[in-house]
Amino acid sequence: MRYATGLDVTLNNRKKVAWTTFLLIILACSAVSVSFGLQSYSTISSAGMISYWVRVDVNVNSSNTIGFNAFSLGFQLSYGSLGSFQKHSELRQLAKDAQFKLVRFFDGLTASHMPSMMPCTYFDEATKIGTYNWTDVDDVVGKIFEIGAEPLVCLGIFSSGKLKVPLGMATNTDTGLPYPESYASYAAEWVKHFKEKGWPVRFYEIGNEAWVYFGQNPVSESDKTKLGYYMQLFGVCRSRMKQENLNVIVSFDYIHRKEVLEYWFRNNGPDVDSLNFHKYDEWRNPPVKTEEQIIREAEKLQTWYSIVEAEQIWYQNRGKHLPMICSESNFNGASPTTDPRIQQMAGAVWLTLLLRTEILSGVSYHIYFELSSSYYANAYGFGMINNAGFKPWYPYYVNHMIGNNLHVGDSIMSSSSSSNDVRSLAWIHQGTLNLLLICKVDEPRTVSLQGVTGQLNFYKIDNTIPWDNPSVQKGTVKASDPITLNGYTVILLQALPPS
Repeated sequence: MRYATGLDVTLNNRKKVAWTTFLLIILACSAVSVSFGLQSYSTISSAGMISYWVRVDVNVNSSNTIGFNAFSLGFQLSYGSLGSFQKHSELRQLAKDAQFKLVRFFDGLTASHMPSMMPCTYFDEATKIGTYNWTDVDDVVGKIFEIGAEPLVCLGIFSSGKLKVPLGMATNTDTGLPYPESYASYAAEWVKHFKEKGWPVRFYEIGNEAWVYFGQNPVSESDKTKLGYYMQLFGVCRSRMKQENLNVIVSFDYIHRKEVLEYWFRNNGPDVDSLNFHKYDEWRNPPVKTEEQIIREAEKLQTWYSIVEAEQIWYQNRGKHLPMICSESNFNGASPTTDPRIQQMAGAVWLTLLLRTEILSGVSYHIYFELSSSYYANAYGFGMINNAGFKPWYPYYVNHMIGNNLHVGDSIMSSSSSSNDVRSLAWIHQGTLNLLLICKVDEPRTVSLQGVTGQLNFYKIDNTIPWDNPSVQKGTVKASDPITLNGYTVILLQALPPS
């Protein structure tokens, strides 16, 4: 069954709203600690005040189902988090608490502080047989299953135009890639190993960011030749892997690109089992784009072809609907001098807007790059959790809110906002109406709800609590009362739907 999308319902054009004099009385109350999962959270109080903030009307129609959720969350284990995930149960518990369902890792990363995920200790090119030690791989994969998630194994990292391969494996000097039969033997060994262990490891990618090899815009004859070489490698690998387990899902993260997809069909390329893509809206630090531009880009899923268009085009050409997977993503991909706003409310708002867009577009998985990280080069890396004490930052709380309250099959309901400054997403999970509001601007807004009645529970993050020691604010509000959003805000409201 295909899931109807609600972008046309909820992504309205901005309406100009007049500045309105509005009396807001907030009863002062004592700050109290509340429990939410394993973390401690605070309810923040405010004194009564008169506000002249822009009013935004949010309308919810809980009787109008616009689709059914296909979406789940995931994260990457990389340099910042792989070793910590293996060694520290506290970090794994945080991942379990947020109900992540997919965990991606590379086979070729090496560092003294992390386990080796390269099981092939030596590959004999003459016999096409490798020698394997699966100790670290099995330990990490077993712990991924323990937190309730599945692994996504990315075989091979492209660096400086070359694919990293196991020791002993030869590279074809004509193509710059390993010989397809050799690399396919290695890829199939992964599938065979997990089949023998009885572990349902389904998801694989052949090479991280293969565009490093054949170009971001493979339009020249040289680029097309390299794309052809990669297509052959991919096809042989997928065929061998399917021989071991027909149920594996094999893809790569650039198949949706217009030039790649058109070349694939024009040259009768092999099938893929999912449409994978990466999503970063800035690659530089200091950034060239403004913060406003980066946040605005969050709601766009296109790279010449959007991932949704690519899915439709694949169906038209091959007659099969494929799951869409965002297999790597963050606010800014600059490395090693990462953008400090990744962990702040700007990064949290960007992430929530992207997740909302993916949910409404029918995307199946979103991988946040990465789970945890440490302070380095005047920033905290790409992580959503601080390795120093395993304290979550704001992006973790976004994932926690959604992961615990939105599951596959939940009904997505119609909702709309009178202003582009505030986005909404409504759904019903286990009989409870959930309304997610996202304030995209770092200015106060006052929200009035329509179509929602009674007492609402809320979970909220905003800049009223410092980003370097964040927590979730929790409390209750009447649906008939105005809701104040203090600039960048993500708030989840929950109420029983009307009978």
